[in-house]
Amino acid sequence: EAKPADFEGGGATISNLGSYGVDRFQAILNPPQAAILAVGRLAKRPVVEGDNIVARLTLPLTLSVDHRVVDGVIAARFLQSITGYLESPLRLVL
Repeated sequence: EAKPADFEGGGATISNLGSYGVDRFQAILNPPQAAILAVGRLAKRPVVEGDNIVARLTLPLTLSVDHRVVDGVIAARFLQSITGYLESPLRLVL
């Protein structure tokens, strides 16, 4: 059974291996961290738009969370928010 002391001093981390050319990866969560966001390489990749395949810049993100601390639905909403801000950065200032 997890105790509050098991998570004391924990937080969230961003691990960016994309700057080293890594396309995508899953970061390992180290206690007492509650979450870690893995950021892959920004690159042009094929994307389907309607009936066409086009090249678009994409950024792979993977979020790992300790489900004893963070509910999966909340983690998914957090990742959805990050994606929204990256796709529309003006939302940060409006």
